[in-house]
Amino acid sequence: MFPNGLVVLTQPMSTLRIQIPHLLKSLAAIVSDTVYIHLQPSLRNIEGLPVSSAFYSSLPCTTEMKSFISDVYFHSSSLCQTLDVRILLSHFSNNSCINSWQTSQSLSKSLNVLISDAEWLQEYWTSNRDSVLNLLEQAFHLGKAETSSLQFRPILGSEQEHRKCLPDDETQTVLKTYKNVVLGGTFDRLHNGHKVLLSTSSLLCEQKLTVGVTNKDMIKSKILKELIEPVESRMSSVSHFVHDIKPSLNIKTVAIEDIYGPTTVYPDFECLVVSQETIKGGDMINAERVKKGMKPLEIVIVDLVQDTCHAPEEEDKVSSSSQRRRLLGELLKPVTSQPHLPSRPYRLGLTGGIASGKSNACKELAKLGAAVINCDHLGHKAYEPGMEAFRTIVKTFGQELVTEKGDIDRKKLGAIVFSDKSKMDMLNKIVWPEIQKLVEKEIEQLASDGYNIVVVEAAVLLEAGWDKQVHEVWTTFVPKEEAIKRICTRNQLSEAEAAQRIDSQLSNSERIAKSNVVICPLWEYEYTRQQIAKAWALLQQRIQETSKPVSSSL
Repeated sequence: MFPNGLVVLTQPMSTLRIQIPHLLKSLAAIVSDTVYIHLQPSLRNIEGLPVSSAFYSSLPCTTEMKSFISDVYFHSSSLCQTLDVRILLSHFSNNSCINSWQTSQSLSKSLNVLISDAEWLQEYWTSNRDSVLNLLEQAFHLGKAETSSLQFRPILGSEQEHRKCLPDDETQTVLKTYKNVVLGGTFDRLHNGHKVLLSTSSLLCEQKLTVGVTNKDMIKSKILKELIEPVESRMSSVSHFVHDIKPSLNIKTVAIEDIYGPTTVYPDFECLVVSQETIKGGDMINAERVKKGMKPLEIVIVDLVQDTCHAPEEEDKVSSSSQRRRLLGELLKPVTSQPHLPSRPYRLGLTGGIASGKSNACKELAKLGAAVINCDHLGHKAYEPGMEAFRTIVKTFGQELVTEKGDIDRKKLGAIVFSDKSKMDMLNKIVWPEIQKLVEKEIEQLASDGYNIVVVEAAVLLEAGWDKQVHEVWTTFVPKEEAIKRICTRNQLSEAEAAQRIDSQLSNSERIAKSNVVICPLWEYEYTRQQIAKAWALLQQRIQETSKPVSSSL
């Protein structure tokens, strides 16, 4: 297997389209990370002649090429999900003023293998290695990366036979292209649906491509919005992808906070590319442009990429929301070594906001074999008469907090600290160190009892700095609106009181940013159990890998 590869395909487009599944399976057996597809049918007819002239020849933007793009990314979603496929488009142009491919390709990945469907081209590479590398260095800015060649041979047949297999309306119709093209989307964790949208837009664009990336209010209603990448990261991914496939374009990404973005500000846009589910948004944009005296945009609709491998609870199209669901229970952030902690028992710190499902998650982990330490229970113990924290709390907040039974009235104390952050900070500085001491005693006892994994459940795990005392941090979370509903039902509080409790804690995003694993119990309980079971299985693998002896040789 090679990390990254370049495949040069020389067969007619009709032949290639029929062979796409076979092609992708073959590539997935050769390349593990990223494969660039360079289409150059003209190479078929120049045996014995210099390769460079054919490599640089331009190809027209046709309906067949647009369909090829959709077909490749559709099949790659099911046949080679882990392979990053990218179709190169620099030499596709309908501009009659351009007679050759004038822009070289600065690929983001260094290539390790060259692949072709032409046997004679393979032989040419073998016998003219230096000249081929020089050619590729000029065409793709490869430098002197080590390369080797493997062969892909699709089943050949006559052009006429292949044409019979294509839809009746599939012809070599030349597409209309535009100087300025615009599109928009969330573009979270760039997937094959995004690649179709961006590649089609790049194919149709001759000069400037503007991409709006949704932000703030535009993502509030998204499923698992807490897991959406920062807008800067999403904009960067879009820019890098477009620059990879068609560097001749002037690519501009902008963060947008409504459906219009820049489309109703700049009159020089000519074409808007939309997916089937955003057609109405395109119509709204044109209505607004007309209202402002601008020419309406020509709208090009791109098909959605169907997800043939989706789970029952996921969308049937390739989508970012399905990808975010798949992150639940996975390792989101690499585990940082904690050399000051003993390797056993392995410590999981489980945190989450109020009403986020921490207790249920701990119950499931206990069923799987973990010991659970509830820091809230230990906090109650820290408040008991005779404890150091009890004496300090009474001294700090007043004797009136002590009930007739001699313990602290925590409801009165809560009313004081929840309305004044400075007083909450004072209380935490008193209680947290005492709880940490109790946790360490509990862990010592559980270790002697033979437990290999201990879960430290603490809502304030991160605020208290206890994440430094565990090997991994796991977080449970639900959207704020759902948490408010749960608190109102469970604690008999008003919505305003519930929101105040939530706002006094870290936000979901702040916790997730510091977490290795996240669980979202927003749906039916069985789905939560599945997330935890997956997280537990992956945890066992990590522990096993870290416990393997390091081999050494003289």
